[in-house]
Amino acid sequence: MEDLTDRAPQVLLIVAVLAGAWMLWTMVRCIRADQGTRVSIRQAMRVRWGWVRLARMAGLTVTDKTPGLLAQITAQKDSPAPAHRVLTPRIKVKPDRFGVIVRARTLPQVGLEEYQRAARFLADAWRCTRVSVLPDGPGRMVIRGVRSDPLTTPTEHRPTGRPLDEVSRWELGVDEYAAPVCVSLANVPGVTVAGTPGADKTSAVNKFVCDLAPSTAVQIVGFDGKVSRASEGDYADLVKRMFAFCGDDLDEANALFKRLVALRRRRSSLIRDVLGVENMWHVGPSRLWPLTVVLIDEAHTFFREYKGGDAETKRWAALTAENARLMEDLIK
Repeated sequence: MEDLTDRAPQVLLIVAVLAGAWMLWTMVRCIRADQGTRVSIRQAMRVRWGWVRLARMAGLTVTDKTPGLLAQITAQKDSPAPAHRVLTPRIKVKPDRFGVIVRARTLPQVGLEEYQRAARFLADAWRCTRVSVLPDGPGRMVIRGVRSDPLTTPTEHRPTGRPLDEVSRWELGVDEYAAPVCVSLANVPGVTVAGTPGADKTSAVNKFVCDLAPSTAVQIVGFDGKVSRASEGDYADLVKRMFAFCGDDLDEANALFKRLVALRRRRSSLIRDVLGVENMWHVGPSRLWPLTVVLIDEAHTFFREYKGGDAETKRWAALTAENARLMEDLIK
C-alpha cells in the first residue's frame, strides 16, 4: 500500500500527460479541418458521451440476469442476489465533413432490425437529417448519420494528373449518405447521362475526361451539338486531349461517325490476332489497344427526326437517320 501511495504522483503525471496529448491532438485536428468537419468533431463527442443514456432510451440495451464471474465468486450463501446488469453496445465514432460514422456491436435481441427501428430516434438525438443502418460484418453494424445533405452540398474535384489504376472505374461522386458511388465501364457499350438543365451533367463528363486523360490506355473523341467550334463550348480546355472533335455540323458529324464505325470494324477483325482474345476486357485496355470513349453532348442535334418537304430538310433528315444507324452499329 505504501508503495502504491509513493507511485501515485507518477501515475497522475502519466495520466495528465496522456490527457494533454489527446487534447492537443484533438485541437490540431480541429484547426486543420474544414468548417463542416469541425462541426462533425463536436457532434462525434456528443454521440460518444451520450451513447449509454440514448441507447437505453432507444431500446438498444439488453438486461443480463446472469451474474458475472466475479459476482459468482464473491457471492456468499446468505447474501442477496446480485443486481441485473444492463449491457450497452460498444461503439466507435468517426466524424467527417457531412456527419458521423458510428460502428456498433450487436447484442442478443439487439440486432439489425432493432437498430433500424431506432434510426429515427438516433437522427433526432444526433441532429442529423437522415440516418442509415447497414450490417458491417458478423456482429457489427455501421450507422451513418449525415447532418447536411451531400447531394445539395457543392463539391470540388482536383485531378491528380496521374494515370488511374483502373480506367474502367468511373467515380461519379457521393450518394445521399456521402458514400462513394462508382460505375464500372467494363463490358458496357454505352452510358446515358441525363438530367435537368443545370444539373451538372457536363461537369460530370468533364471530371470523367480529366481523370482518364493521363492514361495512355484511353483515347477520346467528342461531339458537342450546341457549338460550332470546341472553343465556344464546355470542352475548350479538353479538346487537345481528344483525337477528334465535332461541333453541330451534321455533315462533319456524319463523316466522323463513319470513321468510328470503320475503326470499330477494323478492331473487330484484328482483335484475335493482336490480343489473342475476342473481348478486349479479358486483358484490359492498353496503349496498343486503348479504350475508345465517344462523348456525345446534346445528342439530339445529331439524331433528331427532321420533318419537311424542302430539299435541305430532307438532306438533314437523311443525315440524322444515318447517324442513328451508325451509332447503333457502334453500340452493338
